Amino acid sequence: MKQVSHTGRKVLMLLPSLRISGGVKEAVRLANDLAEQGVQIRIVALWRSEHELSCGSVPVEYLSSFSAKRSFAAIQIPVLLARFFLLLRQLERQDEMHGIVLFLTHFSTFPFAWLAPKLEWFCFNQDVEWMFVREGILRSVLRWFILATSRRSRVFTTNAYVESLYQQEGIRPVGRLSIWASSEWLTSGVSQSRQIDVVMLLRRGHMKRLDLYIEALSLMKREGLSSLVVTPDEEIFALVTKGGSQCMLRPTNESLANIYQRSKIFLLLSDTEGFALPPLEAMGSGCVPLCRDSGGPRCYMTGPLATNLIPLDATTAQICATIQTLLGDTENLRRLSEIAREHFEAGYALTASERTERIASLREIIQTGS
Repeated sequence: MKQVSHTGRKVLMLLPSLRISGGVKEAVRLANDLAEQGVQIRIVALWRSEHELSCGSVPVEYLSSFSAKRSFAAIQIPVLLARFFLLLRQLERQDEMHGIVLFLTHFSTFPFAWLAPKLEWFCFNQDVEWMFVREGILRSVLRWFILATSRRSRVFTTNAYVESLYQQEGIRPVGRLSIWASSEWLTSGVSQSRQIDVVMLLRRGHMKRLDLYIEALSLMKREGLSSLVVTPDEEIFALVTKGGSQCMLRPTNESLANIYQRSKIFLLLSDTEGFALPPLEAMGSGCVPLCRDSGGPRCYMTGPLATNLIPLDATTAQICATIQTLLGDTENLRRLSEIAREHFEAGYALTASERTERIASLREIIQTGS
């Protein structure tokens, strides 16, 4: 890595944990990009996780040794707030508070910023996170809190779709830090030898729609379609294998790339996604995305691929019928496979070029406060 000189203000980036996920990967990537630009940055993680992402050269400080579990989060938050308050007091005693900038990355980190109202806040909003909660009073309160914190902050989003959602709420983001899948997913060509009809990634969360996946798996099995499920969750792994479907638990990126090269269709059934990296990663090897119209996939499913956006009110029977139609038209599937890989390659080049300029612009905003 090139040598950089560190000047100006310091950044504390707050993360719920370093649990391997798309959102955490993008936040850590941003931290490393800023560090390479000479920004003094460190990550403060609230919780520990069994499987953690490497942060490269960026130093990490943990507020606790608590495991990241949703069931205990509410009772642990007061302890974490107290520890963060003590961290701020320590910085104040060292006369460093005047040069600190807070970078918030997830709604669970937002309460911590309110302990330091005099500091400048940045929000890296990758999604509309109140949608993660079921409809009701809790979602309404969370929505109000996320918007209140975002209005107090300089907001950066990841794509035009997420940006438009915040603009609808009267929040004008300062900039966009476009994301794209890593070049490790891009193959030199498109293989025509694909033994897996449908591959899918199953995760927890009511917006991820595990229920629809289980229904679809049952229907595909009945129709004789070959499917492969990938999941980071041991309980989902047990559920899927018990149902007689093939499943892989936490495969490496290398193994997953090989799966995509052998798969014809990537199926995404989420209700809402701020971006959804997995279908895009699959596209790098020519695996054709078929996604419910959850928002984020519109950013890369353009042109002929836009016809593979499924209406949210489609039934699992209709979704399976669409899969069979795609598989039945070999020539169209081959054409879409080539288009998917071409879209990935073109989007990667464009995003890489834009990101270099935007990271430099963000560095200037952080250092000057302008």
